[in-house]
Amino acid sequence: MKVLIVSQPVLSSTNNMGKTLMGYFKGFPSGDVAQLFLRQGTPENAEVCERYYRFSDADALKSIWNRSVRGTSFDKRTVQSAEKAAFDKGQTDGAYKMGAAHKAWMLLARDVVWKCSHWKNEKLLGWLKQIDPDVIFIAPGDGAFAYRVADEIAQYLHRPLVMVCMDDFFIHNRNQGEFLGNIRQRHFMKAVRKTMQDCAAVFTICDGMNKAYSALFQKSCFTLHTSADKRKLTLDPAASHLSYIGNLSCGRYQSLLEMGKALSEVKRDGFPNVIDVYSGSQEAQFIEPLKNARGICFHGTIPAEQVPKIMSNSLMVIHTESFDPAMMELVRFSVSTKIAESLMYGPCLLAYGPEGIASIDYLKENDAAYVITQTDRLAEGLTEILSNAKLREQIMGNARALAARNHDPEVNSKKLYQWLERVIGSNHKTGETLDEGIAG
Repeated sequence: MKVLIVSQPVLSSTNNMGKTLMGYFKGFPSGDVAQLFLRQGTPENAEVCERYYRFSDADALKSIWNRSVRGTSFDKRTVQSAEKAAFDKGQTDGAYKMGAAHKAWMLLARDVVWKCSHWKNEKLLGWLKQIDPDVIFIAPGDGAFAYRVADEIAQYLHRPLVMVCMDDFFIHNRNQGEFLGNIRQRHFMKAVRKTMQDCAAVFTICDGMNKAYSALFQKSCFTLHTSADKRKLTLDPAASHLSYIGNLSCGRYQSLLEMGKALSEVKRDGFPNVIDVYSGSQEAQFIEPLKNARGICFHGTIPAEQVPKIMSNSLMVIHTESFDPAMMELVRFSVSTKIAESLMYGPCLLAYGPEGIASIDYLKENDAAYVITQTDRLAEGLTEILSNAKLREQIMGNARALAARNHDPEVNSKKLYQWLERVIGSNHKTGETLDEGIAG
């Protein structure tokens, strides 16, 4: 079975979507996986995928007046040489930077560029024919153009199309209140609904998103959790650090401030007296309050390879979400890739956030973290979990069992492979959906 992945970012160990896609396809023969990616970048992995084609925002813009711009293809040999070189982090094109701000007018402008571009050129069509995939797997994001590109490719090749949704861009209008915000959302959802109709299957990363999208699009959806690398960490039994590793947006820094304040007021012998915060977030409005906060030690960004070391030297690691209603709406279906990694090999997970958010509910329902869902219980909860080693061990056991069921890359790859085989074998016509029995 040959699969063509269509997404904005390239498969990568550093980008969240790229990392999630790599986890899904790790169990597939690499020679049977190809990717068309629609953002600047350089392929860095030939173990999961051997053939790539890049047509970026810069290519789209240039191709409007220069039809000779046709994108770049990579085979196994050139991918391997890219692995030996420094990753092409500096080559982020200006058009992507503009669209990455996620402002309504910028997203609309980006989509106009792609509509006028010459992405569907002879070189790309020839590459697609050569790849000759059995199924098109799209991870589209928030750009209307990505949905249209994948849909047109599926119709051109007469192959079934499946979609994975990793974030909520459909129910919650992130540009609400902006100039052109509602117009952009209507324009975006028109492309989404057309592509959804043409999909043979739709996958989501959590059960809550699954139910919501099944109702929204009147289409059966199936949960495909994010995968985490299998890693064996030697956790230090004498560890005393309480660590947060991740971004500070969506109000998470405010919850960390609350946790730090509560921790500083507990003042118990043997307890950590600060939360060590590691984050690559650059926004001053997030960072400055943490630098001067009680109970917080802000360390800034760290290389990805240092994360396991910090985990192994931590008594617990923290996941947090905001109690602000606007932020809750924004992240209600989000399940961080860091959660899967913590469940798989990290120390006990401490979660602080409101009920009704997918990540918090998921951890609470499976007893896979010590979960505090009320601000007035924060000090009490911190005291209980920090003083109870037996409870932390019990939670870690639940976490490992949950990771084995839902986040093991071998399990998820096998599940996805079987689902895609059913899609291909059933010879679905455009607009049909898989039988609900696939979920079993």
